[in-house]
Amino acid sequence: MFRLVNKGDISYYIIDSFEETGLVRHCFTTRRGGVSSGPYASLNLRFHCDDTKENVIENHRIICDAIGIDYRRLVCSKQVHEDKIHIAGEDDCGNGIMFENRFESVDGLMTNKPNIPLLTVYADCVPLFLLDTRKRVIASVHSGWRGTVARIGYKAVEMMKAKFGSCPDDILAAIGPSIGKCHFEVSDEIAALFIREFGEETAERYGEKYHVDLQTACMGQFLKAGIPEKNITVAGICTYCNSDLLFSHRKTNGIRGNLGAIIELKDGTTV
Repeated sequence: MFRLVNKGDISYYIIDSFEETGLVRHCFTTRRGGVSSGPYASLNLRFHCDDTKENVIENHRIICDAIGIDYRRLVCSKQVHEDKIHIAGEDDCGNGIMFENRFESVDGLMTNKPNIPLLTVYADCVPLFLLDTRKRVIASVHSGWRGTVARIGYKAVEMMKAKFGSCPDDILAAIGPSIGKCHFEVSDEIAALFIREFGEETAERYGEKYHVDLQTACMGQFLKAGIPEKNITVAGICTYCNSDLLFSHRKTNGIRGNLGAIIELKDGTTV
């Protein structure tokens, strides 16, 4: 399960199955515990908006301090709703936080090195966490509807296999809070695309409009990649329904902050 942790003023989710391995520091953030105000209140991780850069950097520091990570070493993605996944190394530390983002298109980050914290950001799209407990590989992957159709979750697992020799039986996967089928209204064309690619269970007509289930589509990709169902945690939490706790792009017509999926291997966990 995704479990909500309250530490002082800050709240964040952790994944019990990941926590129990002792291999990683990780979290999925909420809106609580930062210094931002207005529509960005309060733990906003979104740069390039009306919030100040100083506030956003301080929010990164606050959440990283809470989980024992050096925010100055964060590797931030450059999300453009494509399917590119970057294997992060030491030279990437600080990307997008201590210096300008060098990536042109990176919706997923992966590494097998300790002390390289990976960050992808969200406000309705699906956060995907991966941890190979044997080969010691982690990934943080952003899967919007376009990335989901492009099967970025499946491709992340296949990359772990190809680059690091991962076996699906050793991989833990987690599908974090995102907009749920209850509120993800789409056009008939997009619904037809999901039905064709992922099956009828991923799209349902509510009155005159179709609604798509992104989390179920992502689950199907992990299963197709060979990860056992028992290894997969699904949050089942809707960002739109819980917009008092989580930023939601659709609920606020785009005037909002960003949530973050952060994961880092601890020292001594490479092979």
